[in-house]
Amino acid sequence: MTTYRELKAQIDVLQRKAEEVRKGEIAELVADIKAKIAEYDLEPNDIFPELRSTSFGSRSRGFRKEREIKYRHPQTGEVWSGGPGRKPKWVRNVEESGENIEQYSLKK
Repeated sequence: MTTYRELKAQIDVLQRKAEEVRKGEIAELVADIKAKIAEYDLEPNDIFPELRSTSFGSRSRGFRKEREIKYRHPQTGEVWSGGPGRKPKWVRNVEESGENIEQYSLKK
């Protein structure tokens, strides 16, 4: 008759083997998923629409698209898209000094 300890040891061995196989299959699975995402031109919102919640008032917590960089500070290389929200410190400093932010525009 098999003892509890022996069965427990067998379970541990099988769990370790199962985890090794799982890890081995993940790379192939991820590659397949990435290929399908590219093939169907999917966005994160297509896959996870539930992440677009309004749990903080009217603010959306979904994925944001990257905004095009419109301004770059010549000395520090810091950038700003000119979008909504708080302006970066370097932009505020430029405006406080009386300079026109347009002189830092990348579209000249």
